[in-house]
Amino acid sequence: MQPALGLTTYRQNNNIKSIVLLAAFPLLLLALLGGIFFAFGVFMGGRGPYAPSTLDIFGLVSVLGTGSATDLAVSAMAEYWPIVFGVAAVWVLIGYFFNDSIIHMATGAKPVTREERPELYNLLENLCISRGLTMPKLYIIDTDEMNAYASGIDDKSYAITVTRGLLDTLNRDEIEAVLAHELTHIIDRDCRLLIVTIVFTGMISFMAQMLWRSIRIAAFSGGRSRRGGGGVLIFVAIAAVAMLVGYVLALILRFALSRKRELLADAGSVELTKNPDALISALLKISKNPLVPHVPSEVRQMFIENPESGFDLGGLFATHPPIAKRIQILEQLGGHPPAEEPAAPPPTRQGPWS
Repeated sequence: MQPALGLTTYRQNNNIKSIVLLAAFPLLLLALLGGIFFAFGVFMGGRGPYAPSTLDIFGLVSVLGTGSATDLAVSAMAEYWPIVFGVAAVWVLIGYFFNDSIIHMATGAKPVTREERPELYNLLENLCISRGLTMPKLYIIDTDEMNAYASGIDDKSYAITVTRGLLDTLNRDEIEAVLAHELTHIIDRDCRLLIVTIVFTGMISFMAQMLWRSIRIAAFSGGRSRRGGGGVLIFVAIAAVAMLVGYVLALILRFALSRKRELLADAGSVELTKNPDALISALLKISKNPLVPHVPSEVRQMFIENPESGFDLGGLFATHPPIAKRIQILEQLGGHPPAEEPAAPPPTRQGPWS
């Protein structure tokens, strides 16, 4: 059996992607701010230039001197870019220092000790020893659904979380394969890259929602007396479009992480365990009950399986490849002949994990 290919290059590329995303998100925020002021300038000025008092309202100095909506947008970006980048920097620091507690709070995960789950600890410890890695922390979500995820940005915060349902249903080899999959995400620095994406998309979504609420209140409180009902409707429509554009751009960056990361984590699991059949069986079982309803969608993309990809346009925005595709690749890694239907999983061996 051949080991997974291209993993070293992939890990190096992930570090580069992290830096690129760190730069791209603040620029997206600045562009979103410019778009908002451009739409506001169009609304205030109609077909002509906006009123000079509009600059005074926001404390702006005209950059282009044209009095156009473009001038208002450029002037706003020139004035507010330090604030935008400052807010982005603060958000990153919050995500850096508190990502671990925020994610585990969102999922309801609780730390587990070696005394409580000695076999689970031994499985993960053996995998880490085989690669000379510092052992991540272990967490368990008390739910019947079956799933797992890796989180953290450095050796101090790296953690692997599994659900109680997964431990109750999967046998020893299958759980080892799942742990190896999640450990590969840590080795490949996928966790760090995902957290960067989650932090910034959450910030953009929050700002878009606040923008929508502020514009809606302002439009319906004073818009009718100034411009009439038709103007208010146009203003609200512009605000809705601006919010939609910002949200779509945030989604595009959120899913800029290729679905290949899951396929490579599957390959990394095979590389660690030398047992593709165990991961195939685990994925088949997990796929029957993977959805953890109380977990936010931003965190679900970190799971080993995410059945709710939402508005994915035929897979374009899907967070995970289809299970059938993953199994097909695993069968090829394991030297199995191509099969139209995945083989039935072996009988579940419970007991030690319940």
